[in-house]
Amino acid sequence: MSDLILSPREFRLLEGVRLNPRKSFLGRVRGERVTKRTGISIEFADYRDYTEGDDLRHLDWNVLARLDTPIVKTYQDEEDLAVHLLVDLSPSMNFGDPTKLDSAKKLAASLGYIALAAGDAVYLRQLGQKAVPIRSRAGYPKLARSINQMVLKQNYQVTEVLRSFAKEQNRPGVVVLLSDGWDAEICSALRLVAGRGHEVHFLQVLTASELNPDMEGDLRLVDAEGGAPREITANRDTLVAYKQNVANHNAEIAATCLAIGARYHQVKQDDSLESVVKDVWKRQGWVV
Repeated sequence: MSDLILSPREFRLLEGVRLNPRKSFLGRVRGERVTKRTGISIEFADYRDYTEGDDLRHLDWNVLARLDTPIVKTYQDEEDLAVHLLVDLSPSMNFGDPTKLDSAKKLAASLGYIALAAGDAVYLRQLGQKAVPIRSRAGYPKLARSINQMVLKQNYQVTEVLRSFAKEQNRPGVVVLLSDGWDAEICSALRLVAGRGHEVHFLQVLTASELNPDMEGDLRLVDAEGGAPREITANRDTLVAYKQNVANHNAEIAATCLAIGARYHQVKQDDSLESVVKDVWKRQGWVV
């Protein structure tokens, strides 16, 4: 994976795209997102110095021509959005080619870039570490470095991370979860996060073989999360039962997300970023 994670073509694919949360959140600094709250008019607020990554549409060209100084206009209705990125680092994410973790990293980087380019505040959340907001397009290399440095961890439970996050006094915003969802308590943890005022965007990253395994005979299954190995005979009845259990688990996740007002979609770990952007994010309204 390259230092910037995304290719030049993928960066171009993401240009001009913004996250589209259903809820309205109170911003802390002026950004480039028009609030949905009523009672706020679109009117000029102030001038400030231009910084790298600012939208050139807000540049005051008259001031630039007279004083040779780049100044941008800010408006009262503009506010930034808090975007919390949570990437599952469970050992089960180390499957597929590319692995589910590599796919989750690329998706996290893509959503992070979209948010930064729109003037939003991005927080990369890891258990036991304080997240510092990253802002502006110029902050993307820092975000990419941090994502690249993420590694799988033994005894890691994504529900523990979600519950820990929910207990903290984090700024309400969009919580982007990138996980395979293989945790029996995932639904209760999602409800807890939503109950703290956040809007959850859950991309479940799976491999084709997890959804539709092609195997038969006597097998020894090894739990990537550290559980005891299990001997099974993979026959038609076993596979039917497995697929039904997976379908039930994922249906519960989908129902939970619907109930808490979350966005949810299941993607394959080898899906192209272009297909996710066009067929999921844009078509379903995750972004505009």
